[in-house]
Amino acid sequence: MTIQPIFPIGILLLGFVGAIGISAYCIFKGGHALSEKIFTLARLFVIYLLVLIIGLRPVSVATDYEFSTKNLDVLFVVDTTISMWAQDYNGNRPRMDGVKNDISYILGELAGSNFGLVTFDDTAHVLSPFTQDLKYIEDTVDILTMPDIEYAMGSNLSVPFSDVKALLESSSKKENRKTIVFYISDGEKTNENEEVSFESLADYIDAGAVLGYGSAAGGKMKNGYTYLYDYDGHGEAISKIDEENLERVATELDLQYLNLNGGNTALSGLIEMIKQESTTIVEKGFGAERYIDTYYYFALALAVMLMIEAALFMGRGRL
Repeated sequence: MTIQPIFPIGILLLGFVGAIGISAYCIFKGGHALSEKIFTLARLFVIYLLVLIIGLRPVSVATDYEFSTKNLDVLFVVDTTISMWAQDYNGNRPRMDGVKNDISYILGELAGSNFGLVTFDDTAHVLSPFTQDLKYIEDTVDILTMPDIEYAMGSNLSVPFSDVKALLESSSKKENRKTIVFYISDGEKTNENEEVSFESLADYIDAGAVLGYGSAAGGKMKNGYTYLYDYDGHGEAISKIDEENLERVATELDLQYLNLNGGNTALSGLIEMIKQESTTIVEKGFGAERYIDTYYYFALALAVMLMIEAALFMGRGRL
């Protein structure tokens, strides 16, 4: 138990002592019997004391709390290579615009889950292990930017394998937990490094999808005020979706492949299925200090005392 005064303690005590002093002076200068004066002052003392206690705002301190969460660990694996900024999403917008919109949609639909985020270009980056901080994931995705063209070294779809495996193994150790994976890419392989199969990770995954972005016609990529130049083809570079690669990854992960380049309508059914198969868990946490008001107990006692005083006043016409 502690206090959270609504006014400085000194002012509250001064008011309490002043009220007692003035009341005692007024009562004892009258001509009533001493016993009645003492009884009246005692009643007023209790009333003033209750007012003081309410002003001090007594609270109990609790460090345990309950929170609700879905039994889902949702992992986003996002391709951030230069080609993901090719301008052929839903017309002529950058593919990454679609990625950001769809991740935001998934976050909103599966709010209450734990979310993790891995990105990859020529190397993988664990931007967030599983967390309930939805806003952090959303903000992190929102500020993803195109890699520096001067330092880009190409990529292939298996670059994030080790980090994804570590996160999935971590999720698998939790009881009553479902693991959802959304692997997001345009499927382009831009280096000659050997691909690693994702097949060994399928047993860790309960649901999700490989989400593809880009078109067969392809799109150009901005390079400042111009477009990225293809020195081999002697013209503006064009990036095209490689659905064969994406379907291969989907097969290895035992997930379905969805092309979302024209919008996320195909995603809604999958999300609804995931929501229906998830459950809500009420968990208890510790360490977050919170204050629970108890002043209303004293307020109730004060109300009773005031009613008694009012009854005595009306019955006798005096204190």
